[in-house]
Amino acid sequence: MRVQHRYNILFLIHLVQAYTTSSLNLIDKIIHWLDALDTYKRRIKTVYYLKDTQVAIAIILFFLIIGIVLYSIYDVGFPWYTSLIFIFLLSIGIFYLLIQITLEERKAKNQPSVEPIESIGLNFNRIVLDNIYYVLRGYEKIDIEKTEIDDFYSVLTQPFKGTDSEIHFISMNWVELRYVLEKFKEKCRVEYATFEKSDKLFLDGKPVTAKKLSNNGLRKHPDKYFTDKIDNCFPK
Repeated sequence: MRVQHRYNILFLIHLVQAYTTSSLNLIDKIIHWLDALDTYKRRIKTVYYLKDTQVAIAIILFFLIIGIVLYSIYDVGFPWYTSLIFIFLLSIGIFYLLIQITLEERKAKNQPSVEPIESIGLNFNRIVLDNIYYVLRGYEKIDIEKTEIDDFYSVLTQPFKGTDSEIHFISMNWVELRYVLEKFKEKCRVEYATFEKSDKLFLDGKPVTAKKLSNNGLRKHPDKYFTDKIDNCFPK
């Protein structure tokens, strides 16, 4: 009895091992099939999004629609020349569409790409900008608590994303501010829009805008003592 009982236990152990092995093999095969299916789906997706595939599908659909329309015309019983008129008008429409697409592509190629503005990018000597800062500070036209000399230099020369500094002008009218920025514009070909897009120049807490700087009412000249001081900051 003991021998028979031990034999039964061993048989059950072998049976469980065989079942486990078979189950694991089946799971491996299922996983392999799923991986193969996923790879196949990715290949189909890649082929589908190819330009040549899209063109081929469009052509097939086009001729399929044309065939259905021509058959419908024949089936309804319209005269035979109706099909020719339809094909002629369709050809003109396709020809016009191709011309428009070609013109748009040429226009896009010939249009110069606009590079994003990333900095004011003044290339003055550091001494020039320092002197302007000292003049503005001497006339109390810059908030020295919010704008130190390094902030002034950083905003005017470094990329916008590369600095957290700001320039805060105070007790300064738009005519005087325009004169200072006009100097930068003349020397380095910086547009007023660049100062605005920097979002780092403020006058009495309000952002400096190109519209304000371009206002015709600002064409009058600042006081001579101010312009002389600013002019003397630049090398002769």
